[in-house]
Amino acid sequence: MKPVRMLFIFFLFVIPALSFAQTGSTNEIDHPMIKPMPGFQLEPSISEKSDFSTYTFRIKNGNDTENIEKKGRFWKLHYYKKNDKGKIDQSVSKVEITENYKAAAVELGGEVLYEIRGKITFTVPLNNGAKLWCFVVAQNGNYDLNIIEVEGFKKQLTFDADEMMRILDSSGTVSIYGINFDFNKADLQAGAEKILTEIVLLMKRNPGLKIEIQGHTDNTGSADYNLSLSNKRAESVKNYLTLFGITVSRMNAKGYGMSRPVASNNTEEGRAENRRVELVKLQ
Repeated sequence: MKPVRMLFIFFLFVIPALSFAQTGSTNEIDHPMIKPMPGFQLEPSISEKSDFSTYTFRIKNGNDTENIEKKGRFWKLHYYKKNDKGKIDQSVSKVEITENYKAAAVELGGEVLYEIRGKITFTVPLNNGAKLWCFVVAQNGNYDLNIIEVEGFKKQLTFDADEMMRILDSSGTVSIYGINFDFNKADLQAGAEKILTEIVLLMKRNPGLKIEIQGHTDNTGSADYNLSLSNKRAESVKNYLTLFGITVSRMNAKGYGMSRPVASNNTEEGRAENRRVELVKLQ
């Protein structure tokens, strides 16, 4: 087998400690931190970036493969390398491409979550609490690089209205923890009013804002049961907001059950992260 040529990590990852607001890019589509392999160029016609999107990543969980949906700033980038004859340089193998990104990610404190010949999922932490999720699909001489920047996980009761609006403006969605319900019911528990009051303020201070209130669960119980329960809990939040003058026309309520995990359900910490209410900004 042809040996894999390991390239300088600097060329693949540039200044990882900085947040995106602090970095620049020589190309308006290119990612400001994760760079192409040397000699590769971007194909703009099939590349894109957006301030908010979703992407489903493959991760390995023991012997099983799971799909995890992530939301945030999004890049879909296609890179290729040409030889002296102007054709795709297939001497750069798909294994070489993924091995280089794997080595760079690990060097920077990242984690490889899925790996198969020519495909790799990895994460890279940022010092602002955010995390880059990346999925590389490689062929000989060309590859796709899909990136989502995920806001740092904040399981807290101290979100205020202004912080929610900031996250909604930057990411389009904010995960809310602290709106607790009675076990296996949609009844709000005492204490939930603290964060719900901030959501009321959010809506009153931003009269043009429309949201979808989403209910999400872990995988305890059946899919049908969790879907029904999450729908009822999203409706409970919506009904609470209407009591304080927020018009129904500004809100949709929908449950997604266990279908959109943001962490593994194999640990209690992961299940707690999956049990959440999300506010999604509607256009």
